[in-house]
Amino acid sequence: MKKIYLLALLCCCSILFTGCPYNSDVTIDDAKAVKIDAKLLGKFQQRSSDDVTYVVKQKDDNTYSILEKHKKTEGSTPQDDKTYEGFLSIVDGTKFLNLYATDQDTKSYYFYKVELDTETDGFTLFPVTDYITEKFTASADLKKFVQQYKNLSFFYGSKEEYIKVGK
Repeated sequence: MKKIYLLALLCCCSILFTGCPYNSDVTIDDAKAVKIDAKLLGKFQQRSSDDVTYVVKQKDDNTYSILEKHKKTEGSTPQDDKTYEGFLSIVDGTKFLNLYATDQDTKSYYFYKVELDTETDGFTLFPVTDYITEKFTASADLKKFVQQYKNLSFFYGSKEEYIKVGK
């Protein structure tokens, strides 16, 4: 009976701790603060699936343009594909991606910790959890908040590993 209770508790916790990334009207810092990292340019897929491909290009010296392309299946449409823009912020040596969808009228930024993987020429994203209830009106305040909590595991959702594909 204890095993069943423990298993049920673990299942509930795993559902509870998965969610979408935190979003904000402000960024971690200025979009012009960090230059493009060429290791993040190219064509990528999640390690666990080839259903979606991400084509990451340089928009300017500091901004990435990201095309999310879904594998074409019966019933899928080109509208399934999405376009994002983003840039990096560095908080005490840790890289964070500030990302927003370009098809929205107002920018709502999502945040991911970025770790490069030299073995696969890929990277791992750790979404900042949406369980954060604080709202920020200034980037400096958000950056202080990230700085304070960035080393805690519960500050992030489940990691997403990406590998470089093609050329």
